[in-house]
Amino acid sequence: MNKNGRLSIMMVGISLVISFFINEHTKHLGIFLILFCILSLTGIMFAFLSKKITIIIFGTVLNILTFIFFFFLVLAFNFGEV
Repeated sequence: MNKNGRLSIMMVGISLVISFFINEHTKHLGIFLILFCILSLTGIMFAFLSKKITIIIFGTVLNILTFIFFFFLVLAFNFGEV
């Protein structure tokens, strides 16, 4: 695994660590969603820059899954406020 592959997987880890800071008292969930979107897109870019097919598939799938999961997490918190 080269440097870009490690960075792609690290973006998933950073997203998971940041998710621990989301709770029901968080006021600006849109900022978290934008942050997750940026982290996922950079993770996907790093996966494609690694030029190894296994890292491209693994990094892309993990980054997309984390973004979808956190999108639904933010959506669930917004339903709780209504």
